Amino acid sequence: MAVMLVMAAIPFLIIDGYNLLHAAGLSLANYKQGDLHRQRGRLLALLAERLSTEERQRCTIVFDAVDAPSGLDSQFEHDGMAVLFAKPGHEADELIEELVAVHSAARQLTVVSSDHRLHRAARSRRASPLDSEAFLARLSRRGDVIELAGVTPPVAPPTNSETSYWLREFGTIDVDAIATEESADTLTNAADPWQQRIDELERALNSPESLDHWLDNPPRKRPRP
Repeated sequence: MAVMLVMAAIPFLIIDGYNLLHAAGLSLANYKQGDLHRQRGRLLALLAERLSTEERQRCTIVFDAVDAPSGLDSQFEHDGMAVLFAKPGHEADELIEELVAVHSAARQLTVVSSDHRLHRAARSRRASPLDSEAFLARLSRRGDVIELAGVTPPVAPPTNSETSYWLREFGTIDVDAIATEESADTLTNAADPWQQRIDELERALNSPESLDHWLDNPPRKRPRP
C-alpha cells in the first residue's frame, strides 16, 4: 500500500523540449550541422541526471521535427524517458495538445512549457501547467538539498604519481612491524611498576567507591632499590 501511495504522488511529465532547451540556456544563436542534435542530447542528459527513475519512466519530451535524428523513428527512449518528434510540417505544441487530450490520468499530469497555449490545454484537462524556468529551478534545488544533507561525494583513489610521491616521502609502510611494536609497548607498560600505579589510579578515578577507598588508604611509597 505504501509503495502505491508513493507512486501516485509522482506526476506524469510532458515537456516542451525546445522550450525547455531555450530556458536552460542550451540554445545557440546560430546552428551549424549537428549542433541542435548535440544540444538536445545535453538537455536529455540533464533530465536523466536530475529526475528519479520513477519520474523518468513517467516523462515524455516532445520536440519539433526540425533536425530530427536521421535513421531513427519519430520516437525513442532515453534512460527511461520517451522522446517524441512531431511529424514534418507540424509543431511540437500540436502533438503535446493531442497527448494531453487523450491522457488517461490528466489530473496527475504536469505540462512543462512557458507557452500559454499549452497552459490552456493543460487546464482544460485539469492538468498542472508549469513554466520551463520554474521547472528548472526545481531541478536545481534538488542539487542544493543533496549538498545541505551532508552527502559526501566519493573520494577518488590516488593516482600512480601520487602513490609514488608518498612512497618516496615515507617509504614502504610495514603493517606487521607496526603491530609488533605496539604489542611490545603494551607488554613493556604492563611490566613497568610506575605504569601499574598509573593504571591503578585511573581505575580508581573511574569508580567513586574505589576512589574513596584509595584516598583513605593511599598506597605506601615503595623503598628505592
